[in-house]
Formats: sequence, structure tokens, C-alpha cells
Amino acid sequence: MAKNWLSPGRKHIVEIMEKFNLCTHLPIKAVGLNGDELNSCGYSNDVDSLLGQLKVLEKVDLELNKKDSTSSLVLSFSDVNYVVVYICPRNTDRGIYIIGPYATNPGTVFPYKPSDCIGHLITLLRNMAESTDFIKSKKHAPHGFYVKRALDYIDSKYHDSLTVDMVSNKLGISKCYFCFLFKKDTGKTFTQVVNEIRIKKSKVLLLDTDRSIIDIAISVGYNNQNYYSMLFKKLNGITPHQFRNN
Repeated sequence: MAKNWLSPGRKHIVEIMEKFNLCTHLPIKAVGLNGDELNSCGYSNDVDSLLGQLKVLEKVDLELNKKDSTSSLVLSFSDVNYVVVYICPRNTDRGIYIIGPYATNPGTVFPYKPSDCIGHLITLLRNMAESTDFIKSKKHAPHGFYVKRALDYIDSKYHDSLTVDMVSNKLGISKCYFCFLFKKDTGKTFTQVVNEIRIKKSKVLLLDTDRSIIDIAISVGYNNQNYYSMLFKKLNGITPHQFRNN
């Protein structure tokens, strides 16, 4: 998939993975919490098959959720090792990075990385992410702590059913307090912001893919094409069809 088809968040992930793979020569894969592959670098068919044979994802599901969002998980299988970290230490809903396979002893077909190097490799990955324009722009966004987290959560879950109750529970604050902070910081209601984000995401798909309007509407969180088209025209002054044709 071409990079210009991707959302800013997905582009950020792809670019970080490419840089990390170039610097370390380690395979790296990004996987969403639903198990879908987001991107991979340095993966051949054999390396991909090994991931399935060793049931790495199943072991990640069992172990990683026992740790906090900034922790790493090392999985060892005889001469083969993997290290797993959350893509975003501030928002676990972004998914995980699987780094490896690698070997902690020389003389195997896998890249050799001593055990005491792994922490430095994770730091390298995090530093690469923090130095990007994407992360810098989020750090300097004029919003408070809870609203920043809410916007990040919406951006990662816009295609799902989102409610004020769901997000306020995620943040651990009351619904009323969340609505007050959100309106104060953004000048808009929760629903307005969700719709704006969804419509913005759909514009990328309209321009860069040939997917049908109904398919795009569903992929950004709307089950009704007419409702999606009405909102699109309200925010942009033209219909999705007109936007695509223009």
C-alpha cells in the first residue's frame, strides 16, 4: 500500500519501522489489538511463517496485558527470541510492535543481538518516534491532559462505535467533567469532533482508493450511507461523490 493512502498516524508507524529496520537489521511487525497486521519490515515468508508456528501472538495476548503500557515483553523459544512493546506507551489501543526473531548467541541464521542490547534497541525505537513531526505536533497541541488522551483515543478508534461514556470511562473521569473539559479545550462537542475526524479520514479514502461510498462510510464508523453523505456535505459543502470527482 502506498504511503499517501495512509492516515498520518499509520504513516508515522510505517516510517518509524523502516528507520528502525535500517538501523538494526531486525525484522519488525506492527499488529493492531484486533490481530490485524498494520505493517511489517524485514519479514520474509519464512520469518512470517515462524511467527505463526511459534504462536507468538497468542503468547503476547496472555502475557503483555499483565504489564503496564511502557513495559516490554521478551519471548524466548530455544534459539529464537522476540521482544514486544506497545506502539504508543500513552495509548495501548494503537497496537504492538513485535521485534524479531533474533538470537542472543552468535552462530545462528537469525540476527545476533546480546540480551543486554535489547533495552537500548527499545530506547532507539522510542527516540525515533519522539523525534518525528507527528509526535511533536501532538505534544504542542493546545489541549489539556485528558483532552489530548481523548483525541488520541478517538483517532485510533474512529471506525468503532464511540460514545462519551466509553471515552470518559477510559480516562477514568466522570462523563460530566469530561464533557466540560472537552468543550472548553476544543470549542466543540464530542460528537462534532468524532464526525470531523471520521469525515477527514474518509476524504483520504475517497481520493486515494476506488472503494465504494458505502464501503468507505462503514470503514470510518457509519452504518448508513445517507447519514454519512449528509454529514460530509454539511462539513464540506459538497457530497462525497462530488468531492471524489473534483
